[in-house]
Amino acid sequence: MRKKGLLLGVTLLLIVLLAACGDDEDAESQSEPKQEQENEEQGEDARTKGESDEDDTQSADKANSETKNMEDYPAIPSSFAESASYEIVGEFSGDTTYSREFAEHDEVRKVLDNFPELTEDSSDEEIEQVKRYLFSLFKEDLSKVDVPLDQWESMQLNGPESGDSESVQLKENYNVAILLDSSGSMANLENGETRMALAKESINQFVENLPEQANISLRVYGHVGTGSDADKEKSCSKVEEVYPLSTYDSDQFSDALNQFEPAGWTPMAKAIEQVEEDFQEYDGKNNTNIVYVVSDGVETCGGSPVKTIESLNDSNIDPVVNIIGYQVDNEGLKQLKDMAEASEGRYVNAKSQEDLTAEFEQTVDMAEIWSDWQSDAKETVHELNDTLKHQLHDWHNEQKSRMSREHKNLKAANNYLHDNEIIERDVYLKYSGEYRDYYLNIADEAREQYLELAESNRDEFFEKYDEIEKRYEEAVD
Repeated sequence: MRKKGLLLGVTLLLIVLLAACGDDEDAESQSEPKQEQENEEQGEDARTKGESDEDDTQSADKANSETKNMEDYPAIPSSFAESASYEIVGEFSGDTTYSREFAEHDEVRKVLDNFPELTEDSSDEEIEQVKRYLFSLFKEDLSKVDVPLDQWESMQLNGPESGDSESVQLKENYNVAILLDSSGSMANLENGETRMALAKESINQFVENLPEQANISLRVYGHVGTGSDADKEKSCSKVEEVYPLSTYDSDQFSDALNQFEPAGWTPMAKAIEQVEEDFQEYDGKNNTNIVYVVSDGVETCGGSPVKTIESLNDSNIDPVVNIIGYQVDNEGLKQLKDMAEASEGRYVNAKSQEDLTAEFEQTVDMAEIWSDWQSDAKETVHELNDTLKHQLHDWHNEQKSRMSREHKNLKAANNYLHDNEIIERDVYLKYSGEYRDYYLNIADEAREQYLELAESNRDEFFEKYDEIEKRYEEAVD
């Protein structure tokens, strides 16, 4: 019995030991995949951290790059005149008014999302650079007043003859010089036709409707050679008066228009110099001289069109200068605006053939006012007053619309940057205040200018009207 008891005890002990060994093996086998999983997770964490660090580095580099690229943008204008002369037309300006979410405007959101983050630790320089860059993206193309109030000075009241009524007439001669850019870029297409073809159509329509007594000169430049460096000297040396100053002849003028096509470089300054030389005999005392410069780009022949147009303006010719930019880029826009300012003339940014035609028609309208109302001076000055008053009103309304759209879009963009935590609250408030102050300032200045010019036009009208009344009373007494 004792033997059996001992044997049973040994057996039970072996069973316990075997069970313990089995448990250890199971634990070891279960711990191996768990350890592998932990190792894999640690490796994944390391890789994720590495990628995150790399992304942070790339984001920082991108932010630094964005900020660096913003260094050359001009300061925000401090007056309406400066805003109208601002050298950049915004990439996102135009007819669209954006919401703060920029819904359905992925291209705008993409640019805003790439802005560098601005915090309270950002430098004043960084904050200023981003503010200028943001402003430039939505800057509208404002324009200085282009209503020709100087037409009152060109109007002369002649006394009655043989009992005829008063008449309003042009000066002794009415001369129109058109300088047309025929450089290679005028071959670019608009609605399936070249810019040159569309410009020719507008010019032809314009001269057809001028008064019979008007003399016309058509001068072309950039129409010889090519745009290659080898042809530069030849192209830059040639300016041609294809229709010499004379009254309008339909067949001859059409032939003149059809003899050239866009070709080479742009000697704009040389063309202006020739007009000054050829018009010396037509002094401003006895002649109404109007000069149109139609171009789609900048001077490329080394001349200075700003200086030459200033010289023309200071000469005895006393011209009324009209600068028409046709589909120009930002560089061309700045130079042509500078030319208009230097000549105390008008600048018109024609973005389409319709704009170009409308600009020419405005001058035709003024000429018709002077030529069609020969027999009734009072009605004529009324018509001129109304025309100028409406043009002033249209100019002011257009500027108001553009200024308002510019302000709303800047506000939306600033809100977007703040909503998406790209700029912090202090920066957001700074931008909001400065953009608002800019808008209120230029809006007030534009309105004051409009009211001042409207009053000037009204005074000129009453002066002419009173002169007619006085002469009439002297004639009938």
